[in-house]
Amino acid sequence: MHTALGVEKEIGQTGFFHSIVAWTKPFRLPDFFFMSGYLAVGLGALNWRLFVDRKILRYLYFYVLWLLIIMLLKSGTASLLEPWQVMLAFVFGLIEPFSTLWFIYVLPFFMLTARLARGRLAYIIAGCAILAHLWAAAYPVGGDYAMASQATPSTAINSFALFLVFFLAGFFGRRWIDGMLETARQRLPQTVVMLILWALMHSYALHLGITGIPGLTLLFGMLGGLAVAVLALLLARLNSFGWLAYCGQHSMAIYLAFVIFMASSRELLVASGEVTNPNLLMALVLAFAICGPLAMERAVRSGAFAFFFSRPGWARLPGNKEGA
Repeated sequence: MHTALGVEKEIGQTGFFHSIVAWTKPFRLPDFFFMSGYLAVGLGALNWRLFVDRKILRYLYFYVLWLLIIMLLKSGTASLLEPWQVMLAFVFGLIEPFSTLWFIYVLPFFMLTARLARGRLAYIIAGCAILAHLWAAAYPVGGDYAMASQATPSTAINSFALFLVFFLAGFFGRRWIDGMLETARQRLPQTVVMLILWALMHSYALHLGITGIPGLTLLFGMLGGLAVAVLALLLARLNSFGWLAYCGQHSMAIYLAFVIFMASSRELLVASGEVTNPNLLMALVLAFAICGPLAMERAVRSGAFAFFFSRPGWARLPGNKEGA
């Protein structure tokens, strides 16, 4: 999405990425939080000390660090010419989530909510999450590109209301999801047929323009999230997709640093004039946005700059080692 937006704005042309981004809009961000909840099932096994260290302080550390890094790098282009302007923008970023880092800002709040949702309270919180989504979805923003809300002036509040329900669905539904994936693993031909039928139904719903209706946003977001989970299951059986697993294992590095490599490669490629085809240009920028952070993470992994992607001891609670 960010690749398509940036390149299209730079060259004034659209490519096939535009269609892909529009097709995935109803489930792309819901799936992100759906799978985040699914993978966060171990929250309940952590004592409060470990929970705060691994699920609150960890994200706080990376958000603050990369907010400062990106602010400094963007200071020239963002008209932040004086130190006080950079500092003011940094402080504002602690209140209003900054650009591509917004999901790191809201994830700890999702995890804290899931941690507190036990017993009957879980049903109350789940019901409130559904109502909050319907409210936030009634004020859409983002056009063809992203599911987002403008219900309030706060990105954090809007995102929390819009996506909490998907995180909780993955968190509370893990046992059911595991059963579905096991069935899919045992019945591969039927699974492929079901994925094709889902894709056709999804495409038809997009054609009718109903995927953005509050309530249906829940349906198409959940169905898309399940479809991606099943597709991942199928791809995991193929050795040729080991690189995708590697990206998943180092996804934090990509999420934190991709904007730097995306923006710099886009500017260089456009300025060179060597690549004029918008599809090829977007593909190259996307490759840099993924491979750049992975190469950077690997290069600094054991050196003095390891703190870019790994918390140093002073950023953890005493006695706690880095955890998932």
